[in-house]
Amino acid sequence: MKKIALIMVIGFLSCKQTVTQSPEQSLATKKQEQSMAVTDKINIQDITSDNIVEAIYAQVQRYKEEPMYYLRIGKANSLIEILVNDFPVYKSYELSNLASPLRINSKILSSGTQTVTVRMYPVGDLIKEEYDSGETITQLGDASSVSINVIQIDKQSNMGLDDEEQVISHQSPTKDEDGEVFAGTGLPFYEYSFEFEAEVPYDLSELTWGNAADLTKVKREYLEEEVLNYYTTYLQEFKKGNKNFVAKSYFISLFRQAQAYYHGKDEIQEMWDEELELINNPTIEPQPIKDYEMIFYARGVVVFLRFKTKQDLFFRNKCAGWVKYTKDGVDRGNFFGLYLYRPKKKFNKRNLKLKMA
Repeated sequence: MKKIALIMVIGFLSCKQTVTQSPEQSLATKKQEQSMAVTDKINIQDITSDNIVEAIYAQVQRYKEEPMYYLRIGKANSLIEILVNDFPVYKSYELSNLASPLRINSKILSSGTQTVTVRMYPVGDLIKEEYDSGETITQLGDASSVSINVIQIDKQSNMGLDDEEQVISHQSPTKDEDGEVFAGTGLPFYEYSFEFEAEVPYDLSELTWGNAADLTKVKREYLEEEVLNYYTTYLQEFKKGNKNFVAKSYFISLFRQAQAYYHGKDEIQEMWDEELELINNPTIEPQPIKDYEMIFYARGVVVFLRFKTKQDLFFRNKCAGWVKYTKDGVDRGNFFGLYLYRPKKKFNKRNLKLKMA
C-alpha cells in the first residue's frame, strides 16, 4: 500500500509541474486546465488522510498577483447575516462588531460580478441582558444600520494599510433625504443586496457548485431523504474516526479554499490538522439530527439542514449535523459545514450522489 500511495503522489506532483510549465498559454486556458486536472486526473477514491495535503498542494496554482477580497462590516441596533453569492459567510447575533475584516475569496468562484446580501433582524433581549434594563426589541428602528466596505489586498504584498484598496463602500438603505432613517424601520426583518466586481486569477466555477444542478427541481421528500442519509453517514464515519472517508468527503472543499486563498503546503497542512484534531478526539458524540429545516443556498443548487430555532442563539442557523466533545476539560459543540450539491454532469433526479460544497 505504501508503494501505491507514493506513486500516486508523484503523479499529483507531475500534474502540477505540467500546468505551471505552460507560460505561453492564455490565462483562460490555464484556468480551464486547472479545473480539468483536479476532476479528471485525480480519482477522489484514491484520496486518503495521508496523501490529501500533497494532492491539494500539487493542484494549487500560484500567481504573480494574488488578490484577496475582504469585507469590513459595521452594524448598529441589529443582528445580521451576510451572504456572498447567496452563500453564508458571516453571522452576528451580538451587539458587538466584527473587529477584523472578513475574507471572502472562498465564495468567489471566478472573476466578474459578485453579490453581497445582508439580512437584518431586531436585537431582541440583547440590550436588556447587556445593561439589565430596557425592553425587548421586536422591530428594526430608525437607527438600525449596516455598513460594508469591500476591500482588496494582494497576498504577495506586505498586506499593510498602504496595500489596501477599497473596491466599494455600501450603507444600508435609508428613506429620508439626510440618510439617517433606516428604510426598514418598523419591520421584524429586512434584506437587501449590492454588487461589486472582482478579478481573480483562478476559475473554480466548473469544479464546485458553480456548475451544479438545480436541487429545487428534485422532489422535496426524496431530496430530504438523501440529505439525511448523507448527514447520518458522515456523522457515523466521523465517530468511527474514519479519516480516509472524511478526507474523500472534504477534498474538493479543501482544494477550493486552498486555491481561493493561494495556500502553500504549510497552510494546507494546517487546515487538515484542524480536521484531524477533532477526528482523533475520543470524546466525540454525534447528536441526533432533529428540529431542522431544509433550505437552499447558491440560488438553489446547494442544500443544507439547519436548526429551526431563532430564539436560541447557540443553535440559530447552524448545521443540524453536529457533535459534542470535550477539550481541555470543557464540553464543546462542533457544527459541520455540510452544504451539499450535485454536479450537472450526469445529473439524475433519482440518483443524486450529493457532494460536499
